Order: sequence, then C-alpha cells, then structure tokens
Amino acid sequence: MDPSAPSLPDLRPELTLHDGPLRFGDKNWLIYDPVRHRYFQISHAAYELLRVWKAGDANVFRGHAGIALGRIVEAAEVEALCKFLYASNLTVCPPSDDPLNYARQIKGQRQGLWHRLMHNYLFFRIPVFRPHRFLEFTLPLVLPLYSRSLFWLVFCLTAVGLYLTSRQWDAFVSTFLDFLSLQGFLAYGASLLVLKILHESGHAYTATRAGVRVNTMGVAFMLMMPILYTDVTDAWKLKSRRDKLGIAGAGMAVELAIAGLATFFWAFLPDGPLRSVMFVMATTSWILSLIVNLNPLMRFDGYYLLADAWGVENLQGRSFALGRWKIREVLFDLDASPPENFARRMRFWLLVYAYATWVYRLFLFIGIALLVYHLFFKAAGVILFAVEIFWFIGRPILNELSEWWKMKDTIVARPRSWLTVGLLGLLVAVVMVPWRTTVYVPAVVVARDEFEVFAPRVAQVVNVNFQPEQVVDRGLRLVGLKSPELDFEIETTRQRLALSEAQLRRIAGDARDREERTVIEQELTRSREKLADLQRERSTLELVVPHAGVVKDVLRGFRVGDWVDAQTRIARVVGTEGSEGHGYLHEDDLWKIEVGQSALFVPEDPLLAKIRGRVALVSEAGTDALHITYLSSVYGGGVPADAGSEGGHTPRAGQYFVQVDLEGDVPDRVVRGTLLLDGYAESLMVAGYRRVMQVLVREMNF
Repeated sequence: MDPSAPSLPDLRPELTLHDGPLRFGDKNWLIYDPVRHRYFQISHAAYELLRVWKAGDANVFRGHAGIALGRIVEAAEVEALCKFLYASNLTVCPPSDDPLNYARQIKGQRQGLWHRLMHNYLFFRIPVFRPHRFLEFTLPLVLPLYSRSLFWLVFCLTAVGLYLTSRQWDAFVSTFLDFLSLQGFLAYGASLLVLKILHESGHAYTATRAGVRVNTMGVAFMLMMPILYTDVTDAWKLKSRRDKLGIAGAGMAVELAIAGLATFFWAFLPDGPLRSVMFVMATTSWILSLIVNLNPLMRFDGYYLLADAWGVENLQGRSFALGRWKIREVLFDLDASPPENFARRMRFWLLVYAYATWVYRLFLFIGIALLVYHLFFKAAGVILFAVEIFWFIGRPILNELSEWWKMKDTIVARPRSWLTVGLLGLLVAVVMVPWRTTVYVPAVVVARDEFEVFAPRVAQVVNVNFQPEQVVDRGLRLVGLKSPELDFEIETTRQRLALSEAQLRRIAGDARDREERTVIEQELTRSREKLADLQRERSTLELVVPHAGVVKDVLRGFRVGDWVDAQTRIARVVGTEGSEGHGYLHEDDLWKIEVGQSALFVPEDPLLAKIRGRVALVSEAGTDALHITYLSSVYGGGVPADAGSEGGHTPRAGQYFVQVDLEGDVPDRVVRGTLLLDGYAESLMVAGYRRVMQVLVREMNF
C-alpha cells in the first residue's frame, strides 16, 4: 500500500464471520451484515487478515499480520482487501476518513426517478409477512413428507400415471382443448395460485428444516404479473451443498409431486369436475416445473440449482465477467488475467453458460419489448419498445464499448487489434456499400401467344380438325361442337317469336289482342334479343385458333362423339413468335425495377438452359390473388401465399406482376424458375433502415 495512504479503517462492530462452503477445494468464509441482511463471500486469505485486523498504519499492520500469520503480507493484498471493505460499506468510515464519502457513494447508487420507473414496472417486490415463527411451529406437521418411503411411493404413482395417460393420450389432449375458454383460463389461474403457494412453501419449509431463517415471503411483480417469492438469503451460510440444493429444488419437487399425483388420479377418475381439476393441476405443474422453473438462464429455481451444483455463487455475474474477458482476449489478445481462476473445464462451461444466457436474453428482451408495445396504445407502445431495446440490449453493448475506450491505449498496442479492426471494416463495408443489385423474382416462362381450347358449355364433339403437335394457322376451325340443349332453346325461342308476330298480324280482328298490344310487342322484342344471344352462343361452339402455333397437350382419347364441359381443357395452341416470363415482385423491391432493365431466367430444372431478356411490364397496383398458381408456396412456389376457401391463393405480402420479354426458343411447356433482374444497388444498412421506417410509419399511423 502507498506509504502516504491514511491508516486502515475500523470495521463495523456488528459484522460477524461465518464458515462458508468449500469452493473448488478451497475454504471460504462469509461476512454477514445484519443491517442490510447481506452476505459477502471472502477467501481464506482475506479471513486470515480480518482475523488479525487492526486499524492504524498500514505498514505497521502488514508487519503485525506477517508475524501472526507466519508469512509475508504483500501491500497489494491489503490494498485490495481495503477496497473491497470500502466498496461493500463494511467499515465505520472510509479509508480517507472523509465522513461525506459514504454519503456520496450512497447518492451515486441511488436510482433516479426515470431509472426506478424503467426497472420497477418490470420487476418489484412487496413483502407480505414474516413466516419464521409459523414455519417453526408447523414444521413437525410436514416433516413426514420428507421421508424416503413417501418419495418412492410418489415416484411409482407418477410412473404409473404417465403410462396410463399415454394410453389415453387422445382423451388427454381433447381435455386440454376443452379448457381453451374463459372458464378454462380462470381454472388455470386458480390452479397456478395454489401451486405457487405450495411451491414457495416447499422452499420455506426446506430452509427451516435446514436451520435457515426465512425472513420474508411476499409477492413480486414481473411485467405487472404477480408471482410469489420466498427470501432464503440465509442459505448462504450453509456449508452443505446438498442442503443448498435441497432448498433451491424444493419448490420444483413439490410441483413435480403434485403433477405426478394429479396425472395418476386423472387416469383413474371418471369424467367430471374432479377429473377436470386433476387435469388442470397436472398440466400446470408439468409446464411450470419443466419449462419455467428448470430454466437456468433466468433467476428461477434452475439457476440456483445450477449455481449450487457447480459451487459458484453469483453465477451470472461471475460468468458474465469471464465472458467479457474472453471476448476481449479473442478480439485484442490483451494478455490480461481472467477475473477469477477457474479450472479449465469449469471455465469452459461458465463461458458456455454466459454466451447462452446472452443469446437467450436477447430474444427474451425483444419479446418483452413486443409485449410492452402491445400492452399500450400505439404511440406509447412504440416509444416503450424503443426504450426497452435500448435499455436492455443497447445499453450493455455501449457499456462494454465504453470499457474498450478506456483501454484504448493498450488495445492499440496489440497486433491482433489491427486484425480485428480490419475484419470489422470489412464487415462495415459489406453492410454499408450498396452492392446488392440483383432482385430475385419467382416466375414462370410461357409462350407469348397461347390459346387454351375449352368448350364454352357442355357440348358434343362433331368434328376434329387437328392432330397433336400439328402446326396450325390463324383462323383454323379446330373443333366443331353441338349442344342439343342450346338447339332446343333456339327452336323454342323461334316458336315464341313466330307466335308473337302472328298475334301482331291479326291484331286488327281481335279485340283482346288490341288491348294487349304493348305486352305482345315487349314479348316480341325479348324473343328477338334472346334468339340473337343464343345464336351468338352457338357460334362459339366453333373453336377457332386466334393465332398460328403448335397444338400441345391434347386431351387423352379425344375424338368425335365425346362430350366435354367448360372445365375440361381440350388442348393448347402454343405460338411460335417468342416467350415471356411472368412473375411476382415483392413490394420492398418495387422501386429497384424499371421497364427495360436486363433480366435472366434461371429454370428450376438444372438441365434446362438459362434465358436472357428485358423487363417489359411492371404493374402499378399490387395483386390481391395469385393468378399464376404455379408460383404459390402452397404448390412449392417462391411466393408466400395462403390457400383461400374458394380455391384462390392470397399473397401474404404485397406482390406486383412483372412481365419480361425473353430471347431464344419457345418452351413446349410451362417452366418454373427465378427471374434475376438487374435492379438498382442497395446496401444492407439502407435496406434495414427502410424496413424499420416502414414498420414505424405503419405502427404510428393511429
């Protein structure tokens, strides 16, 4: 320690020392602060110094401690211990003897209003009662539940219940669907309350059985959702890792026991209210125990179980510090000592835990931000979403970057730092340089001229004037059809027309016809119009080619005398004057494409050749339904779409029709593939910014 430093401070007289658990074979000790009800773990070397601690001159103390301990006490060792005592507020006065130093420290730790609002609406605790006396009084009543025979009984009943339930799995699942209602959610809420009370009671009684005082039990609020909690801070002073594991796992053990027994009784009970209660208790317990409580990446029971199993108190804080150290070493090769010396295998698992927790928290906090967004009206939701993302994701990253800035002189001096900077620059270039020019459009290639031969109505074939693969000219009558039903309607209409004309001719000699002259004339007009419509319809039974081409895909077995309907395709006449690519362009890429830009069609079939072309048409309005069903994702196409109730396909995002004039030969069938359009360049950063702004504009439009 610096000789000019003031004398060593006095320790607070109310502090007590307790034996701590073994950690990696080393003895540890605990300092207990009864005022704040907090424990501080120290090493055996620190305990030796505190055991002979004497306020006064630091150099005198080093000599005195060296004699008492029989070894040389380094100045850095005493200085580090003083810093720890001061930072933990374990001294009567700070080493500088400045009485305002603690006040400034407390003021610095005091959270401002904005800071408290940001954290307290996410999580805060409300102590309800102090259960120590009640737990000690009732402990003899629950001690039989800790017997080994009861454990094996519950285990066997659980195994039998799970087996029998698997034999009735369909009935079990259908019971779950029955509870997807308001009454079902209320039942699950009541079940959850009972289970959490029993869960926390398991922690409390197990701690009391191990001699740990349970100071408070109460309600905590996470995202305004109430959850129960039990304060078992005194478990820190337990030496037995088994006892600590028992306290941490007692809540889950209670829930698993309830889940197993409820599953067993559900398998035997008849349908009714009692069986429904067993179902709710079973499903709630299994879900809470195996999915929520067992998760070690959040501070639930699984976290404390893992920490006690590894013997690493404050697991998250220490693993996070190790994770940050490892990142700095990988990026900059600082050759710095790790924050703690762990065995190689334990260090590996702590690093895995730290990085897994960071990834998990990233998605968790994004989910929380989305939940906060949906809990409030749009404007406040967007603001709170942005604040959550910054506070829980952006702020830790900025804090780490701030630490890097403080070490900038050391970082710059390391050769690996320049390699990291080079790779970072390359990444920035990839993100910021506008290199993305190709736009991918799901498309099909079809002939520019194509005529599909369909009968206009149910009709009989009277003549066929083509053969498969025949080259036909424009205007050729391909198929002749007749419809007896249509002929009958035409004949009937002609007879009505003749009758109306006869009535008008004799109107001068019939008084009744003279009175109905207007009606007869209207009937005559309707008959003439209907006859003309029917004759026009009969003319459509002559199927004529509108353009020259080749006959393809002839209906199998098609011949004279067959009957056809309007839904059956007879053949296709494919033109020979060129081909076109038809596809759908995503709305985000619409601004990149203009008529005349080059294009390349890549067939889905790798054996087919690529075809070049140019953009001929980009629709100005998005499509409501996909007319080219080949491209729907329902049929394996590249356009995400949903099948409608009437057989149509609705795109999930805005899609715009694109037509491309292609070069080369006309395909003999529809070919599916992808159009590669040469669009305007755009960087990944600009694309991301534009997407974010689209979402913000859409969501702020209230």
